[in-house]
Amino acid sequence: MNQTRSLFDGPAGAHGFSWLEALPIIVAVAAAALLLLRLVKRDFPPGLAAAAVLLPIAAYALGGLFLLERSKQVSFCGSCHIMTPIVASLEANDGTLASMHYMRGLVPHDEACYTCHSGYGIWGTFDAKIAGVRHMIRTITGNYQFPLKTHGPFDIDSCLGCHAQVPSFRAVEAHQDPDLQKQLLDREIGCTGICHPAAHPESALQGPQVAAR
Repeated sequence: MNQTRSLFDGPAGAHGFSWLEALPIIVAVAAAALLLLRLVKRDFPPGLAAAAVLLPIAAYALGGLFLLERSKQVSFCGSCHIMTPIVASLEANDGTLASMHYMRGLVPHDEACYTCHSGYGIWGTFDAKIAGVRHMIRTITGNYQFPLKTHGPFDIDSCLGCHAQVPSFRAVEAHQDPDLQKQLLDREIGCTGICHPAAHPESALQGPQVAAR
């Protein structure tokens, strides 16, 4: 019996394929082929010998880039038990800001965490990935404590990157208040927890044991 693909499966084909998935494999195969050639051939040109050394290094570097690219995935964030309740809360439809954006399709489902936590622009991307590496190190070393804490107000550039040009956002009277705008732009206050709901439920920040109760 033929299986019909569901509309809810999302786009098919090459849309989900990343060039980073293929490059490390291609470079590693090329390096292995050169090393094998070196074993069976005495007269080995210096240029190929240099390539045999440099290609594995390149494959390792490209693999690292692929890992960083995959770190954007929600599944990657949820792979740490510390983050499990936070990722689970996205589908809880509990009125928190992250859940509202996720359930309404306002952020990509496969990169929901990264979309909001990467700030805006190239440095936002860089900072988010560095922060992710730090989080991974803290998880591995056990250097963390509950409840999970954030450093200062949530970066409003992550919010403004999507909302600033939207007419409905600009039409809100509070958003037009010069004093409120100054406080926000000076990072004295944030959007979440004051005018808008917190990004994540408090129970999720308390750790897996509390969230499971």
